[in-house]
Amino acid sequence: MSRNTTFPPQSSQTTNLLDPHIVEHVLTVQLFVCGAAGLFGILGNVINILVFYKQGYGDSVNITLTALAVSDTGALVTLQVFYLLMNPWILNGDLDLNPLDLSTIIAFYPHNYFIRVCGFITAFASLERCVCVVNPLKVKRIFTNKTVIVTVILIFAITTLDLFPLYYTVYLGKSFSASSNTSTIHIMYRQNPYIVFNISYYINDLMAPYTTFFIILMSTGIITIKLKHQARWRQSMSHVKTETHISSREKKTVIMLSTISIVFVVCLIPQSTILTAISFVPDLRLGGKNFGVALVCYCASYLSETVLSSVNIFVYLRMSQKYREQFFIIFTRT
Repeated sequence: MSRNTTFPPQSSQTTNLLDPHIVEHVLTVQLFVCGAAGLFGILGNVINILVFYKQGYGDSVNITLTALAVSDTGALVTLQVFYLLMNPWILNGDLDLNPLDLSTIIAFYPHNYFIRVCGFITAFASLERCVCVVNPLKVKRIFTNKTVIVTVILIFAITTLDLFPLYYTVYLGKSFSASSNTSTIHIMYRQNPYIVFNISYYINDLMAPYTTFFIILMSTGIITIKLKHQARWRQSMSHVKTETHISSREKKTVIMLSTISIVFVVCLIPQSTILTAISFVPDLRLGGKNFGVALVCYCASYLSETVLSSVNIFVYLRMSQKYREQFFIIFTRT
């Protein structure tokens, strides 16, 4: 039979290694800087979805990029909730609930879900492009529109399984404090929760992100090598005028693919580093005596994740002529 227990009060433990004023300043900067960037990113992803919808889904790439925009939007919306709850005015307010605990349940866990979905979709898109370069004659038969739609739906659905153990183990409940004669709503958990946490950390926070990193980097590396090999072969077999055109076009393709993969990996390195550290240092976890250190690190990682989920509109405008044309058709229409 499970036993309900509460985490230790966060106010006395989350800033053990840091001055409380440092944490407050970081959270204030996060609210305004990351909040503003996140709002722009949400608008940008809504525009991306609209542009891809107007272009149609005859091309399977538009299906993948639409799914990526949806997951990016989810990641940014949950971050906005986290920013609102984790600001000094609410944290220092006289409330009958713990904002940190509430944000964990309704923002932190869902945000990590959407980030993992972004990773799997990006890895799938990288793999699809890799097959397109290595075996262009078969790619249309392998990655049909139906196959891509089913894969994207499965990514969203299967990734939700990561949340079930956490939401079963951790929940919001009310406890009474005799010293203050008040009841407070905060996180509670069932018996032996760290068994679930340990498994979740290793699967969701170690295996999942590093697997997506590996697929993305491997696919991008194969694409780069293959395109360079094809460029050298064509230069040796083609006329001088043709080889210059082909070389320039392939160089742009390599740059675009490298940019997408580098942005994704670089922007998620901070989060992966924190989650890796938490997996091995229990005191950094929620309720741990050094969670304040992890909280400040999360603020830095959330900035990079906000950039990750917001920057795609600039990549598409810069590197996709079809996207630019549809974008200007939509926003210059009278």
